[in-house]
Amino acid sequence: MGVEMLGSKDDKTYTRRISQVGNSLSVSIPKDLATMLNLNKGDEIEIYYNEERGEIVMKRANRIPKVVRPEVVMAMNRAISKYDEALRNLKYR
Repeated sequence: MGVEMLGSKDDKTYTRRISQVGNSLSVSIPKDLATMLNLNKGDEIEIYYNEERGEIVMKRANRIPKVVRPEVVMAMNRAISKYDEALRNLKYR
């Protein structure tokens, strides 16, 4: 499946074939794009249809409620990073 350059040097469009997985249809995300966007197996994305432009748009799902202040999220991420090993070990106790 190819990659095609668009208007600017940073824009890329990828061509993918639609596959069937069970009763659903599936499209793969190219590895270099997934790496660039830091997407991993199990991550959630939002998919919506822009009827006016005739486009399907995908973006990373924001699972953090809007009422949570960004500084709280940053503090939580720092704590998780600092105590990652200890937190992972808790599941084995």
